[in-house]
Amino acid sequence: MSSSDLPPFLRTIPPPTAPPSIARLQALYASTSSQRTTNPTGYKANYQWWSSVIEETLRTGWLNGEEGDRLILKVDDSMLSKLEDNLGRRPKGIGGVIDGMINTTPPTLYLLSTYLSSLTPLHAPPSLTSRFIGKPLWWAVSQLNPFGSSSETIEKEDVLWSRYGKGKEYVHIPLLEQSASAFIAHLSKNPILSYTDALFDMDTFSEGYGEICLPSSSSSKKLPAGIHKLSNKDIEVLIKWLNRDCGLIVSDGKIIKILEADQIPTDHPITEADKGVISVINAQRKVEKQIIGIEEQINQSQEKAKKQLAKGQKTTALSYLRSKKQLEDLLAKRISSSEQLGTVIRSIDQAKGDVEIMSAYETSTITLKSILSNPSLSIEKIENTTNLLAEVIADQEEIDQAIKIGGELSMNEKRIEIDEEELVSELAELVKEEKVLQDKVKEQEKAEPDKRKKEKQDLIEQIKRKEEKEREKQETEEMKNQAKVNNLSSLTSQNTGELNKFNDDEEWERRYQDAQIRKEAEIQRSLDERLRKEEKRIAAD
Repeated sequence: MSSSDLPPFLRTIPPPTAPPSIARLQALYASTSSQRTTNPTGYKANYQWWSSVIEETLRTGWLNGEEGDRLILKVDDSMLSKLEDNLGRRPKGIGGVIDGMINTTPPTLYLLSTYLSSLTPLHAPPSLTSRFIGKPLWWAVSQLNPFGSSSETIEKEDVLWSRYGKGKEYVHIPLLEQSASAFIAHLSKNPILSYTDALFDMDTFSEGYGEICLPSSSSSKKLPAGIHKLSNKDIEVLIKWLNRDCGLIVSDGKIIKILEADQIPTDHPITEADKGVISVINAQRKVEKQIIGIEEQINQSQEKAKKQLAKGQKTTALSYLRSKKQLEDLLAKRISSSEQLGTVIRSIDQAKGDVEIMSAYETSTITLKSILSNPSLSIEKIENTTNLLAEVIADQEEIDQAIKIGGELSMNEKRIEIDEEELVSELAELVKEEKVLQDKVKEQEKAEPDKRKKEKQDLIEQIKRKEEKEREKQETEEMKNQAKVNNLSSLTSQNTGELNKFNDDEEWERRYQDAQIRKEAEIQRSLDERLRKEEKRIAAD
C-alpha cells in the first residue's frame, strides 16, 4: 500500500496509529453506531482505533495546529475535514465515537463548560445520597421495566453528531492527566526554593510550563518536528485540574501559587501580599523587556549614524548619535530600576523566610514547653525518682553480698566433711613428686653445659686433626711439585744459559711464604665456619 492511499493524518512521521490495509480503512470510515448490536466486536475495535487517532492527532497538534489546543477537542466540521481520507471521504461514525468517549467510565471526554464550572473534583467519590438512595432506586425502576423492553436503544449517527458536535468543546482527560504528571515530575526534579518563585500569573505560568507540561506517556508516539506547547486555554484547564483535583496549587483565576508538599490549599489562599508580589515581579519583567528594546534601538542608532556618515551626511549622523546618547541615559536608568526591583524581590523572599523561621521557633518553643510541663519532669519528681533509684541499687548490692556470703558458708560446710588427714597425705605426695622432678631438672641443667662443652671440645679436636692431616698432605704435594719445578728449572738453565732468572732463591722463598699464608688463612676460615655451624646445631638441640 503506497502512502498516497492513506489519509493525510496517517502520512505523518510518526503516524498517530499503525496504518491499516485499504480494506480495513474502508471499514473504519464506513463504521456507524448501528454496528453496536449487529457486530459488537467489530464496532469495539473500530471505536478503539478512532479514539486513539483522536488522542494522538490532538496531542501532536494535527487537529488544531501547532498554536492550537492540545488538551481540548473541538467537535465540528473542521475536525471531520482533518480526518478525511485521500478521496475526500469523512468518517461516518465519529458521533458514536464521541458518545462512547463521553459516556465511558471514567470518561475520556468531559464538556469544557461543565469542567470549568464544577467545584468538586471529577474523580471525587459518589455522595452518600447517590450510593444509598439514587442507585438502588434506579435499579428498582429498571427491574420493573414499565416500557416492556430492556433492549438498548441505538441512536443514529446524525442524532449523536447533533448532540455532541456543532462546535462543542471537550477536555481530553487522559491527555490532561499526562500534563499533570509532567508538571509533578518537573517539580520533583526542580523544587520551588523561594516564595516569589512560587507565584505566577497566567502569562508567566504559560511561559514557564507550556512546553514542560505537554502531555506524553510511555505509549505516546514521538512528536513530529515543530513547536509544541500548551495553548492559553490548555493552561487554564491544567490550572483548574492542579488546583481542584490535585491540590498542588491555589489560584483565583489570575494568580497561581505553587504549594509545597505538606501545604493544604485551604490554608494558603491567594492574599493581597501575593498580588503585590506579582505586581513587583511583572514590573521587573516589563523593565527587563524595555532594557532589551532600548539596547536594540541603541545598536540601530549606531548603525544608522555610520551609514549617514559614509554618505557624507554629518548632520543626520550627529542626530542619530544624539539619539543614541539619550537612549544610553535611559538604559542606565532602566537598569538601575531593574536592580532596585530585584532588591525588593529578594527582600520579600528574605522577609517571608524570616516569618517562616519565627513560626518554626514559636512552634518549637510551644512543643518544648509542652514536653517540659509533663509532671514526670518536675524537680521534686526527679529528686524522688533518683533517690528511690539509689535506694533500690543499694538494696540490690546488699542482696548480692548476702548471696555471696551464703554461698561461701555453704562451701565451708561441705569441706568440713572431707578427711583432712587424707588431704595432707595427698599434698605430701604431690610435694615429694614435685621435688623429685625439680631435682632431675636441676641435674640435667647442670650436666648440660659440661656435656655441650665436651662435645664442642671433641669436635674442635677432631676438626683440628683432620685439618692437620690435610695440611701435611698438601705440604707433601707442594714439596713434590717444588722438586719437579727445581729439576725443570735446572735443566732449563743448562740448555738456555739463563741461570739468573730461575735461581733467585729469595724470589722463590717469598712466593712460597705467600702461598703458605694464604693456605693458613683459608684453613682458619674453614675451621671458623664449621665451628659456627656446629654451635648453632648444638644450640638448636
